[in-house]
Amino acid sequence: MLPFYLSLVETDYDKDKLEYIYRKYYSLMLAVAIDKLKSKEDAEDVVHDAVLRIINHLDKVDIHNDCKTKSFVCTIVTHLAIDVLRHNASFQAENIDDVEYMLDSKEPLPIDHIISKDGYKTLVSYISSLGDKYKTVCQLKYINGLKESQIADLLELPPKTVNVRIFRARQKLIKMIKEGLNVNQANER
Repeated sequence: MLPFYLSLVETDYDKDKLEYIYRKYYSLMLAVAIDKLKSKEDAEDVVHDAVLRIINHLDKVDIHNDCKTKSFVCTIVTHLAIDVLRHNASFQAENIDDVEYMLDSKEPLPIDHIISKDGYKTLVSYISSLGDKYKTVCQLKYINGLKESQIADLLELPPKTVNVRIFRARQKLIKMIKEGLNVNQANER
């Protein structure tokens, strides 16, 4: 399949980049997809779709940062696998119109302070504990540094859905951070 994927890329630099990603992360992507889907055939389809999606977003991949690249490819595979599960279960998308008003808040939230300080590892652990749909958008936004519009494009979701998920995830993260601070303060006494 690699020759097919390489034929979809124009520049030699992008071909080298894609080949590196494919050779280094193909097994990992397949393992993540199999773990979610429990079917090798479905997992192979998801990995194929993920590679195509990666090709469309090669400019956002920094192969010199293995942690971000690994997170990026795993996030894409996870999201696509969840889409397959939802499709198979005739999942109905949540209605986001009732929370549209919440997105108008311009007030900085406590999570912004943690992101800007040296609490990166703590934030990553909190993000990892979120449910898949929230974890995906948070990883792309806070770990990979993508903007909401880029996340919407990458995950093929409406921008409003991405904004709502980020808002809800931030609320959950704020609660976890406050609870963590209260536990740490109690332990210091």
